[in-house]
Amino acid sequence: MATAQKDSKTESPAPTRYAELASMLIREISEGRHVVGSLLPTEHELAELHGVSRHTVRASLRMLQDLGYISRKKAVGTIVESANPGASYTQSFGTAEDLVRVAATEVRAIEAVRDVTLDRALARRLEAPIGSAWVLLSGTRVDARKGQTPVAVADIYIEATLAGLVDTIRNSPQVLVSALIEREYAIAIAEIRQTITATLIEGPLADQLGVEAGTAGMRLVRQYKDSAGRILEITDTVYPADRVSVSFQLRRGRQAGA
Repeated sequence: MATAQKDSKTESPAPTRYAELASMLIREISEGRHVVGSLLPTEHELAELHGVSRHTVRASLRMLQDLGYISRKKAVGTIVESANPGASYTQSFGTAEDLVRVAATEVRAIEAVRDVTLDRALARRLEAPIGSAWVLLSGTRVDARKGQTPVAVADIYIEATLAGLVDTIRNSPQVLVSALIEREYAIAIAEIRQTITATLIEGPLADQLGVEAGTAGMRLVRQYKDSAGRILEITDTVYPADRVSVSFQLRRGRQAGA
């Protein structure tokens, strides 16, 4: 689904100190070293323990709070709220909201990893900048309840600076890549933009999905962005039409003066 250039690099620039600390705390919470309902050490204790300033600790805790792992209350402290916080995302269209749901029963099967630079055609399809650099993980999505028959073919693009996530993505097929970005880099996914188009499944793609050439399909392109609007991940997924349904929950907004 994309033209490859070369094998991907497996290293990325070192995150900032507060992001490193946030990632460390997230891992400790996920591993049960800080159980839900318990208090994290105080800012002073964390600063002493990790050899950082209290300013760094506060920035790290702010990230964890934004991600839903903790809450902070005066006179109480920092409370662990979840070891695996869920998140719901909405896209606003005027006064309506679209609820995006990801099927938890689908898992990834990564078959190839390579670096790509978006040419004009691919940039247009993904609605991303021409010439931008990404790591592409190509493979299928499998319904874990029905064996290994693929339900979709998926291309996952992660920003080139996140190349260090490749092994983690391979080893965590059941976890959303966006969740891994949040966990490992302590970057909150603030927005998901989804575009759905009809398509025909042809050639090798039809063979891969086990359908006849010309079968009707549905393409879902999702962009995952941080609070500054930077695209961190793009997924380009093609399903045969009879293997997917997309539900939107629309809620009517109140008009001013009504």
